[in-house]
Amino acid sequence: MKTFRRTFAAVLAASVLVLSACSSQKRDFTHYVSDSNAQQTQSQETGKFSFSTTDADGKAVTMEDYSSAKVVMFNMWEPWCGPCRAELPDLQKLYEKYRAEGLMIVGVFSESDGVSSIIKEDGLQYPMIVSCAAFDKFQTGYVPTTFFTDGSGNVLSEQPYVDSKSYEQWESVILSYLR
Repeated sequence: MKTFRRTFAAVLAASVLVLSACSSQKRDFTHYVSDSNAQQTQSQETGKFSFSTTDADGKAVTMEDYSSAKVVMFNMWEPWCGPCRAELPDLQKLYEKYRAEGLMIVGVFSESDGVSSIIKEDGLQYPMIVSCAAFDKFQTGYVPTTFFTDGSGNVLSEQPYVDSKSYEQWESVILSYLR
């Protein structure tokens, strides 16, 4: 009976850790951004999503950089999040398959520790940018969280998508926006 209790307790503890690993208390991701270029530039006149930040290499990036895309998928993830990491290779495959049809996938992260090595290890070729205040309105307290816009910054998704998805699940969502 003691063995059963210990095993049950260990399984229960492991389950709690797995379920809460990427859904810990809501974090204020904006405090990780110290670059003066990483500021919200939300247009009050148009109501369109807009931002100014830097990419993983420190290069300035704005929403206008993706203006030629038909659909922009913003995937907010963190290097410490297992489910986030697990879906990155599938997002890369989707990017390769649908970028000619107008899809742009953009990874958005706050905590930069390990991002460069993850990009290299997973062979990620889609853009990775630092989160800034403009992304706050899409924060759910969980990662991964994903939302879609068109190339002009018009938000396409009514609600952000929370949690990781398989290749097939994301493909279905992407195709609903592309077609």
